[in-house]
Amino acid sequence: EPVFSDSREAAALVGVIRGVAREHGLSVLAWCVMSTHYHLAVRVGRVPLWRSMRLIQGRSARSHNRRRKVLGPFWQGRYKAIVVPDARYLEQVIAYIHLNPVTAKVVSDTARYRWSGHRELLGRVAEPLVDVNEALVLFGGKRSAARRAYVRMLRGERRAEWIGERPGRLPLWRRGEEAGEAI
Repeated sequence: EPVFSDSREAAALVGVIRGVAREHGLSVLAWCVMSTHYHLAVRVGRVPLWRSMRLIQGRSARSHNRRRKVLGPFWQGRYKAIVVPDARYLEQVIAYIHLNPVTAKVVSDTARYRWSGHRELLGRVAEPLVDVNEALVLFGGKRSAARRAYVRMLRGERRAEWIGERPGRLPLWRRGEEAGEAI
């Protein structure tokens, strides 16, 4: 169901993620809330990922159910996670997440989509959820040059054959499956 089409629901989810990130020491490198799901790229801190995700999904479900005065499960199932082994694949994951609204044809320009970390990496949001320094270091040492490199990377990946695929079809995920890794 398109629960997050409602901006209050999307904002509530982002608020929960922000709170758990702060409590658990997560570094959010990319995020996007779509109408029916969300994507996160995080670097874990002092708490195992499963505990952080359990808290995010549990708090957001309780919050949603309370607002809507409903009972029962909110999420279809457990989150899907994969360890990202290197910087190149992390760049692809960030591109996939931030280009999600474009590939879903919700917007034609990623910068026009409110519910993602893309505008945060461009410096257009006062209180970013993304750890901007941590994410931009992938693209260069100086912030302005790193932002330009990030935008160039997005433009290039936008034309990549895998960009419109489901997450399980991304080169990183396929590589993990081929290697027999649990994903």
